[in-house]
Amino acid sequence: MLRSVIALTAMAAAVPALADTHITFVNDSGQPSNQMYVKDGKVRMDFSDGNHHGFALYDLANNRMTMYMPEQKKYMVFDEQSAGQMGTAAAGAQQQMQAANARMAAHQGEMDKANAQMQAAMAKMSPQQQAMMQKMMAAHGGGPMGAMQPGAMQMEMKELGTSETVAGHSCRDVQIVMGGRPLNTLCVIDSPAALGIPSADLKTLEAMHAGMQKLAAKMGPMGQGMAGMMSKGFAIKTSHQSFDPKTFKQTTVTDTLKSVDTGSLSGSLFDAPGGYTQMDMSQMMHGSHP
Repeated sequence: MLRSVIALTAMAAAVPALADTHITFVNDSGQPSNQMYVKDGKVRMDFSDGNHHGFALYDLANNRMTMYMPEQKKYMVFDEQSAGQMGTAAAGAQQQMQAANARMAAHQGEMDKANAQMQAAMAKMSPQQQAMMQKMMAAHGGGPMGAMQPGAMQMEMKELGTSETVAGHSCRDVQIVMGGRPLNTLCVIDSPAALGIPSADLKTLEAMHAGMQKLAAKMGPMGQGMAGMMSKGFAIKTSHQSFDPKTFKQTTVTDTLKSVDTGSLSGSLFDAPGGYTQMDMSQMMHGSHP
């Protein structure tokens, strides 16, 4: 999803307004990964991590994002209604967390005893086994209570204070943090106008940004954090952790801006494909997606 503020500048105004836009990102091997296409008030975003592919279509006319999963032949709609459903679900989950924390606090003595037994058991393990157990506990915030804290789903963006040059553009490094844990690292510019995007397409991206920010704010603490992050810049480089099914290991995947083309695009790129079945929010919440 676009995480940037889209602003119009004199540089953008100097580009022919009727041109279309195709933004290409490449992975570590130099192969095309994420793609963005803009034309006549519509946006298409293609995503690929080498193992899975998906794409999303956005229509400015109704502020609706439709996400397609070709492997499952399913799609999901993100609009006012679905954002509200996610917000309601998030509020319910928050209440359940608070109730669970209250129950766990009432049995603190039993938990302390269980922790003492775990520490005694770990003392008999080899150093390698102890290190593995510590990593597993750290991954859950130090134990069950850590995973259920109220701020566990809160998202924010942290300025790292460093910068670099990507595809000839200077950008600053930021990190997306969720519940205090780093997720993605981005290198962002303040506005994609510097990329030479035509003014008409900048207006479309600006409107999409505003619309997505409005919808995200309805999704509870995590969505509100996402909405706030959208004003932090346009990412031209993204690094994140991904599971490699070939090696069964976590690896760092980086997508980097390669080019911005303003040639004419076919309108069929923005047509909804046939043969897909809609997946609702409840299915997504229960993990029925890739």
